[in-house]
Amino acid sequence: MKTYTIYFRSDADHASHDVEAKTPQAALALAQKLYEQEGSSLYFDSYTDRDVNEIAVVDSDGEEVAVWQDEDLRLRLAAPDLLECIEYCAMTLCDLEVSERKGYIAEAIRLARAAIAKAKGGAA
Repeated sequence: MKTYTIYFRSDADHASHDVEAKTPQAALALAQKLYEQEGSSLYFDSYTDRDVNEIAVVDSDGEEVAVWQDEDLRLRLAAPDLLECIEYCAMTLCDLEVSERKGYIAEAIRLARAAIAKAKGGAA
């Protein structure tokens, strides 16, 4: 068995806990179980909300060897890439607008521009 340090991260702070496990994945499974069953026992220094959005397993060398992230955090981390993709698609669709398929391409452009504006807070 190897000792792993588990970091339970929220948007504002983190708590840590050591576990003994054979593999990083086993340590991550133990950490998820600990959070689900005994999450209120985790000590967050400066933050009382315990809505953990990331659990990281770190080995004795300080290397992060396994990670779990909730859906909200994954979406927030992906948002810049998603926005870049939508912007690229909008540009491509604008170029295609000169083709004969104007009806559905114009609608796709409208939808893409609306999504970009929403993601940017109103600026297209």
